[in-house]
Amino acid sequence: MKRVLVGMAVVIFGMVALGLTVAGAEEKGVQIVKTYPEYGKSIPKLNDLVIEIVFDRPMDPATQDEVSMDQRGATDHNGDPIEFDGQYTWANPTTLRFRPEGKLKPDSVYQVTVWSAKAKDGSDLESAPYRLPFSTTGAK
Repeated sequence: MKRVLVGMAVVIFGMVALGLTVAGAEEKGVQIVKTYPEYGKSIPKLNDLVIEIVFDRPMDPATQDEVSMDQRGATDHNGDPIEFDGQYTWANPTTLRFRPEGKLKPDSVYQVTVWSAKAKDGSDLESAPYRLPFSTTGAK
């Protein structure tokens, strides 16, 4: 009888622990697992830059317009941050690419911001907005 009760307790405990693990995994938001340029790094490329943001799960392509890029500390004649237009494409369900138009300035700091993102499973980007700073070197 004691063995049966102990066995049942182990099974119930295991089911509860498994349930908590599965529930915790479902609650975790979308993560960005890789970027190019890498966070805070300098790059020599000023022309034809392609920025890559890799997510940990398949994303909803409708969220691609929630990404922006600007030159830090630079403003236009109205005092607004200088933002870059460009083309967004999905290389695959987890990789968003942004190709900014024009040439980047040497020795400058830029930032890409992912304001929000939603995965196909409905989960949102954890810790949004995600900011990716990088800089350019003096390369021509």
